[in-house]
Amino acid sequence: MNLRTTFRRSTIVAALGLAAGSAHAQLDYGAYGVLDLSYGRFEASGQVPFHRYNSNSLTATFVGVNAKYGFDGGWAPGITLETFLRFQDKDTGRNDNDPLLSRNAFVSLASPYGLLRVGRLQSFLFDATVRFNAMGNSVAFSPAVRHIFASGNLQGVQGDFYWDRAASYQSPSLEGVSFSLMHAQAEKDFEGGQTGGTLVVNRGLLAVGLSAQRVKADDGIADPTDESAVQLGATYNFGIARLFAQYTATRDIGLDVRSKITSAGVNIAFGPGNVLAQFATAATEGPAVDRKQTSTSLAYVYPFDSVTDFYVIGMDDRVRGQTRGLSAAVGARYRF
Repeated sequence: MNLRTTFRRSTIVAALGLAAGSAHAQLDYGAYGVLDLSYGRFEASGQVPFHRYNSNSLTATFVGVNAKYGFDGGWAPGITLETFLRFQDKDTGRNDNDPLLSRNAFVSLASPYGLLRVGRLQSFLFDATVRFNAMGNSVAFSPAVRHIFASGNLQGVQGDFYWDRAASYQSPSLEGVSFSLMHAQAEKDFEGGQTGGTLVVNRGLLAVGLSAQRVKADDGIADPTDESAVQLGATYNFGIARLFAQYTATRDIGLDVRSKITSAGVNIAFGPGNVLAQFATAATEGPAVDRKQTSTSLAYVYPFDSVTDFYVIGMDDRVRGQTRGLSAAVGARYRF
């Protein structure tokens, strides 16, 4: 049975579970999301600068709905549907190639034994990268996210950080230790797939995570993809400041390329808001590539109220042999 069939059957089972109900069950549902709108100058190293509105300068803009039915004993089937929004293009998705439900779209089953999900899922390597850097999931301004996921597959990882036809398991926390596993089938007419996992240890103010993923794809025509990536991340909360660090190594057998990406950051309480700073450097080597990239970002975030933040953010992006890129934006973020 393939994951698509499993997804369809799981959807039916979840729907029946939600509809059936019982005297001891409770339906929870709601809408949520993040609206991030900014205007600024955007320039990657070696590129021409342009001015525009943006939807992911501090946090990626998205909206979602979910529903779950809780039963006695901690069992809860559910469904989650989310999509990104692009204010600058007045459209959904991160780009025109994204599906309608571009962020997450899955059915789930929570229990005292962990969480099972089937559908379109965010990869655990992306989860870890977001968790262990001061700029979070800002694709536009987080050096860690840009180096690993938005700098091309020579330097960064192969494939998208949202996996279709995926199934995952997340364990409950046992004395601060938890692990997650995910596998996704390859696209039609391809052999292989994507597999990843993360181990997280929380000890009071310290959290450490070890993540790994393997991407394999072969259609029998083009050169096959065979890449592995490993990341070690950590964060420590000093109270007035929180420190972040991560190291990521990739090995692409198909392209015969290796990369090493190191990133460090800090979130410091300053005045009525917080100063966010993040630095990353990447070195990529292979028979036909010798690339070095260094990026530094700085932001100030002012919490206007419990759901609204105002911010100013900037980034210096440099790739050896290319012109320097300077980006800056001012914006607002609303969470609901």
